[in-house]
Amino acid sequence: MSFSRVEEFIETAIHNKELPGAVLAVANTKDLLYCKAFGMAHTEPQIPMTEQTMFDCASLTKVTATASSILLLLEQGFMDLDDSISYYFPELKLKHEEVRIRHLLTHTSGFQAEIKFYKEGIAYTDVIERIAQETGRKSVEQQVIYSDINYILLGNLIEKVTGVSLADYADKKIFQRLRMNNTLFNPSDQLQGKIAATEYRTYLKKHQWGEVHDENALHFGGVSGHAGLFSTAEDLAKFAQSFMKGTDSIFHEHTKQLAKQSFTNKHEEQRGLGWQLYSSPSFSGQFLRGGFGHTGFTGTSIWISDEKQLAVILLTNRVHFGRSCEIQRFRRIVHNLVALENE
Repeated sequence: MSFSRVEEFIETAIHNKELPGAVLAVANTKDLLYCKAFGMAHTEPQIPMTEQTMFDCASLTKVTATASSILLLLEQGFMDLDDSISYYFPELKLKHEEVRIRHLLTHTSGFQAEIKFYKEGIAYTDVIERIAQETGRKSVEQQVIYSDINYILLGNLIEKVTGVSLADYADKKIFQRLRMNNTLFNPSDQLQGKIAATEYRTYLKKHQWGEVHDENALHFGGVSGHAGLFSTAEDLAKFAQSFMKGTDSIFHEHTKQLAKQSFTNKHEEQRGLGWQLYSSPSFSGQFLRGGFGHTGFTGTSIWISDEKQLAVILLTNRVHFGRSCEIQRFRRIVHNLVALENE
């Protein structure tokens, strides 16, 4: 199996300063078929990207840590998808009783994209009370609105049900069981040299490096249901394999199939439980249709095709040079080339 065309494409993009670096991993149901690093993890100082480089996963946190934790709690009978969020947080009953767990997972709750808690000075312990006061929510299932609020609520829900932090629950029940040994929230200072730096921050007068890029997650202390996770391509390949059809997994086969079915058939954008399903346009490309995946703002993505029996993990630090990188086009071409070279 040759990946020469995709390697040339990534190297050209780096040469043209579209992004500083990337790690690409490709796996089937059993094996890691390919993993290669390109470019730089940091440009000032210059630190080469390696296959072991850790990335700020951004919104991959939603599916890797949060939605997957909810699925495990569902399997164990701790909750039901049709439970109202107000069952667990009574303060939400007045304005948000109609919002069910499945609405949060599928971005059909009606909540807007975000609340800038960090600008409002809202502490993590006061998030539920602040959301309880929110009056701008649309009716449930009216449309798909991709919202961090949904997953901030789910992160709080996991903590309420389990009595431990999201970070601790996900580590014990998901990352340790899948041997994802380089996946965690709040990496220590000693790990900084192994992490891809993200965006230049004027208030820091340097690139953000080793701390979460998302402002709300940073304000919450680095752990939130919507962002905060750091991981490597190899670890995320293990996670992707756990959702592939027929694999031995920490998830029951019925759970995997449920997570990958569309809950938004009447809308253009197709959403499963945590996963974005194929719908046009998609970041999956034209030759990996019929699959499911997720992206992260910093330049990270997972796409899985049960039909092709392939998982593609593409991790970049695309915000390092700013936010102008056409990352969706870049992802589509990488996925197309991987699919074609795997034939």
